[in-house]
Amino acid sequence: MTSKFFRRGSGISRTPPSIPSVAALGRGYEGLRVGAQISWLPATQWKAFCDYEKALSESLTDQPMTRLCAYPVEAPGVAEILDVARTHHFSLARRHGQWDVFEASELDRPNEKIRRRDEEQLRKSEERFRAVFENSAVGIVLQSGDRSGRFLAANAAYQRMLGYSAEELRPLTFMDITYEEDREANRRLANELLEGKRQSFDLIKRNRRKDGTLMWVSIHVSLIPGTQSNDRLFMSIVDDITERKRAEEALSRSERQFRALFEEAAVGIALCDSAGRPFESNRKLEQMLGYSAHELRGMPFTAFTDPEDAPADWSLFTDLLSGKRDHYHIEKRYRRKDGALLWGDLTVYIVRDDRGQPMFSIGMVQDITDRKRAEQALQEAQAELAHVARVTTLGEMAASIAHELNQPLAAIVADANASLNWLTKPHPDLDGVREALTAIVQDGHRAADVIQRTRQLATKTDPQKVRLQVNDVIEDIVALIGTELRGREVSLRLDLAPELLPVLGDRVQLQQVLINLVMNGMEAMAAVGDRRRELLIRSQRDAGQVLVVVQDSGTGIDPDKMHRMFDAFFTTKPSGMGMGLSISRSIIEAHGGRLWASPNAGPGATFQFSLPTDSKGEA
Repeated sequence: MTSKFFRRGSGISRTPPSIPSVAALGRGYEGLRVGAQISWLPATQWKAFCDYEKALSESLTDQPMTRLCAYPVEAPGVAEILDVARTHHFSLARRHGQWDVFEASELDRPNEKIRRRDEEQLRKSEERFRAVFENSAVGIVLQSGDRSGRFLAANAAYQRMLGYSAEELRPLTFMDITYEEDREANRRLANELLEGKRQSFDLIKRNRRKDGTLMWVSIHVSLIPGTQSNDRLFMSIVDDITERKRAEEALSRSERQFRALFEEAAVGIALCDSAGRPFESNRKLEQMLGYSAHELRGMPFTAFTDPEDAPADWSLFTDLLSGKRDHYHIEKRYRRKDGALLWGDLTVYIVRDDRGQPMFSIGMVQDITDRKRAEQALQEAQAELAHVARVTTLGEMAASIAHELNQPLAAIVADANASLNWLTKPHPDLDGVREALTAIVQDGHRAADVIQRTRQLATKTDPQKVRLQVNDVIEDIVALIGTELRGREVSLRLDLAPELLPVLGDRVQLQQVLINLVMNGMEAMAAVGDRRRELLIRSQRDAGQVLVVVQDSGTGIDPDKMHRMFDAFFTTKPSGMGMGLSISRSIIEAHGGRLWASPNAGPGATFQFSLPTDSKGEA
């Protein structure tokens, strides 16, 4: 629009429509007059001035909006006129044919609200950024967006990390606080950011604190673009991960130690899944079984376990998975790849996650094949020695056994002769013959029992453990020692508890232990002449075990020799071998029990042994 100037007195000018003018048109105004400082105009002349403005407006009907400025200057220029328009104090506006007087701000209010709203939002945004910047738990740094990376601002968290104040950081660059070995990587990434090759980068590196110590940090760096009034900036988010790195290093060190222990262990180790398949195994286990790690990975442990031992091992393993136990220990046989048998001492633990669910199991196996062979050889030697001891005992009891045998044989002969005499009479006494023959049968069985028990003790056999009643074993040996008791003038008293639970044992070996204890008791009473010679055999329950007591009224036990009485070849008898009690203890211990001795409160001594019960059923 062409500008025109009208002069009257102090001067009237017309200027193009401005933003306030457009806003006024939008609100239904037909014309606008903007006045500058007109304090020179008396109030009595305002009506005349308005009439003038009205006439002037009517003469400018070709323009929808006119803006007038009045100012007291003689020779105004365009700059002055525009300046007056920008700094006007009030306006005259026509709407619906009427002129009103307004403060300029009333016409300009919508834009003012927008401006104030924008300023308020900017202020709040700056306040939020400042609050985040100052109160963040991680370090926030602003650095110059050039290759120097000079510090411009650092929040309190970052200052605490490095021990520098904001003032001490300003002359420094990011290279000054970066550990020497990490500088090149940091410089390369920063250059790529400046060259536009990346929008941001993440880096884990070491920084050097003010005190010289090193710290690990994780940084996220982005480039903030510049504006006409502001240069571009590096903004870094810095997290102190020193403790995490220490924990990672400790974990890594622990893993290296575990790996060294795992690979160099003297025992076989395997990590197994829930199906019992080793997903990791060490060299020792591979050497023991003859399989490679790859071969073991596809095999459940039952595949290289001896078939007789596999069910028990698998049952324990399922208990482990179900939470019934947290570990188990078992001695079992393995089958090597070449088919050879290997004995292993196995311990298995379960590893669970935070929810208690099984993750994997750890099995540790020690090769005990040599030990098992030595144990077998020892058992054979002990069995041989026990047999010798039994035969020796039978030799000592030969007279008693012969007497036990002679009694039924003599009775058989007598009854047979009587029967013959009765049968030769004209009227045979058949009832008498019948009774005699019945007695002969009974005495024959009695003699056969003596021979069978004697044969059992004399025969060399491998130990055979079966479920049996201890009271039956006691009654077996009583049948053999009756004559010995009478010959030594010893009275025997039995106190056997009824309905004892069965034990798992070798009948002959347990008979040998009882005969040895009874014979020792009778020999201990041989020199007793001032009191009765009494021998007590008692059986009773004792906390899930069966306890057998053999008590005599002899000379007792010398306290100085108590600790040696179960040693091999130790004896107090002039003609003894010193093997009886040693063999008896080894037999009881092989049955899972215990044998011990103690002096009586009165005369004599008591020998006791306990055996674990086998409660799976009746014997």
